[in-house]
Amino acid sequence: MKEIKFYIPFEGFYNSIYDNCIDSVIESEIEDGYLTEDQATFNVNYSKIHEAMSEDIFDKIVEIFNDEYDLFTCNTYFKYDGLSSPKYYNYSTDKIMAICSDEVYLTIYNEFIDNEGFINWLNEASESKSGFHSFYEGIEEVKKEPAIFLEYLFKWFNLVEFRDRVIDFTCEDITEVIYNNLEVTDYTSIT
Repeated sequence: MKEIKFYIPFEGFYNSIYDNCIDSVIESEIEDGYLTEDQATFNVNYSKIHEAMSEDIFDKIVEIFNDEYDLFTCNTYFKYDGLSSPKYYNYSTDKIMAICSDEVYLTIYNEFIDNEGFINWLNEASESKSGFHSFYEGIEEVKKEPAIFLEYLFKWFNLVEFRDRVIDFTCEDITEVIYNNLEVTDYTSIT
């Protein structure tokens, strides 16, 4: 059985609501005396926090998707495969990496290939524009590549169609995830 690796776009961690959640927890830790300003500025392991948050966000996105479309009997039809963060945030943001089987992909494809709202959005979102040449313009091109189809689908789902619900649900317990993964490294002891 062939696996399909793809990206799940979400708000990311740069200047987003999730970034604000991290800042809020760190500010609280400073106010309560558990962190100093210097530790918060130079020694917080943001990579660990981002990784834990992205896995939690992934689980909740999968749950919402399955609740909305009821395509699978459990929420394990996708597998979390890590976080992809750009080197610079001026052109893109973080994306969650995921894996699914061909069988899962075909179930999702058959559900959405005739979804007028998704198809209309995809056709517009995938158009070439001034300064941007699309390699996959329109549904006819996008549907040739399962990973591209799934990425567009989740971009539509997470950032357009169910954006508010995704944000609300993924932020419900996110401060607990941040607290559980807040790690401060004391680099001053390294000589």
